[in-house]
Amino acid sequence: LIKIICCSALFILFYKLVLEGEHMYKFNRFYLLISLMLSFIIPFIAFKQQVLPRELVDAVVFESTFSINPESFKDKPYVKSINYMIWGFGLVYFFVTVAFLSRFLINIKYILQKLRKGVLIPYRGSKIVLFNQNTVPHSFLGYIFLNEEAYTSGNIEKEILIHELAHVSQKHSLDILFVEVLQIFFWFNPFIFLFRKAIALNHEFLADEAVINQISDIKSYRHLLFDKVSEQASSFITSRFNY
Repeated sequence: LIKIICCSALFILFYKLVLEGEHMYKFNRFYLLISLMLSFIIPFIAFKQQVLPRELVDAVVFESTFSINPESFKDKPYVKSINYMIWGFGLVYFFVTVAFLSRFLINIKYILQKLRKGVLIPYRGSKIVLFNQNTVPHSFLGYIFLNEEAYTSGNIEKEILIHELAHVSQKHSLDILFVEVLQIFFWFNPFIFLFRKAIALNHEFLADEAVINQISDIKSYRHLLFDKVSEQASSFITSRFNY
């Protein structure tokens, strides 16, 4: 476990110092995912080296004589010791893991409820889900969630649709789900949270890159991002436009 934490620390430190400032968003995405997996694989790699046995020149025999007093073993019952520290750590791990797992399942349930109640519209290989809740546009797997009133009245900017479609087409939700599952069981590794934040932020850079490749007025898109910052956030496992 210590090796896993150290490996993840080195990988995320290299990303923060060298790669984060570079505009290599696709490369950064694969670096973050692969380095996170390698953090769990490298500690299990063992290197074996065959060593030839050294010939014994001298044989030394140690002789010792000792006596046992049988009386010293009488009327002394065997007492089994309990390591309360291990039990304590085990209980803490169990309850925190259950808390993270519960939070994850509640968010999945929340998304499924929106899918059942919403109106589905096919859109360029994905599906738009219209619902009445006033929230920021967001996406999850193959679905783009939008406010029904804003969509029907034409108040959803095309840049938002391009942005969320980029999340869907590039399958960013799979990255988030992968990290979330790791976080549930390895929450004690603080560097997983840094990986989670870096991956989500890099997703937004990829989606923004898809937008500016299709529009000419980048300044208006920048203002659109500022306008959506204060809107209500959605589930933490979705890709949100105002992240």
